[in-house]
Amino acid sequence: MTSNATNAQDASRSRDANYILHFSPFSLYSLMIRFSLVIGRRLSPESAPNVRIKLVNLIKGENFSEEYLTQVNSRGQVPALTSPEFATPLAESRDIATWLCERQPGLVPDNHRDVIMDLLNKFYSYHCKALSIPPNGLPNKAAAMLENPNLTATHRRALEIKSQFHNTLHTRTVEPENIQLVEANTKSFMQDLTTLLQAQSRGDSVWIFGEQPTILDAYATVFILRLGELKRDDLTTAETRAYAAQVKGTSEWDDTTHGRPTLWNESLGPVESFDPL
Repeated sequence: MTSNATNAQDASRSRDANYILHFSPFSLYSLMIRFSLVIGRRLSPESAPNVRIKLVNLIKGENFSEEYLTQVNSRGQVPALTSPEFATPLAESRDIATWLCERQPGLVPDNHRDVIMDLLNKFYSYHCKALSIPPNGLPNKAAAMLENPNLTATHRRALEIKSQFHNTLHTRTVEPENIQLVEANTKSFMQDLTTLLQAQSRGDSVWIFGEQPTILDAYATVFILRLGELKRDDLTTAETRAYAAQVKGTSEWDDTTHGRPTLWNESLGPVESFDPL
């Protein structure tokens, strides 16, 4: 069998595999992956993996269920990608993004690879959670659930692991020094993006590098719009806000969010009723 035939067979198998993206429409990293999937499908529909979107209702605590913690993500986070093809689920957004870009290299074109990877590495060098956590921190829901005497042994152990992870992740998150560091890193990321936008001959295109979107567009747009909804325009620039406003008007963004904001509010109604998701 020729190498071309082998590659075609592998691509077909990848498209047909039962991939499930466990997703919350108000999770920053979930939205970044979802937008990347939409952009990838637009760039190359023939190589786009067949990914089914499955709602994880964080408001109702579905990420604390025994099934989710034991079969999807022991940390109780979204997004996560599962498939019979994987030995273990992909439980980090960066791993999902790497997997997707391997299958759809158009998301990271060779002529822009270095700058895209530099900015994505910079983004992943810190955790954005500190920008949205209230001053008194997040309650440890897993620890509270452990008070239930009717838990199965498996669920109890899973909640213990989740509780330990919560304490490890959030111990320093709301400390002033950490918040200041995250804010400084975000400003630096946005300044680098501003410099990049100013250097590109984009013409009438809304995308960073011209006519074709990349995974950097997916990440940058979600991040900028979320900061705007958090009333943190002090962390962005006029150039990045104008760019994100243009992307927000695209069909790709509408296919990702269906007109919803990146943050939930009561006027949107119950998350479980969203159709389409």
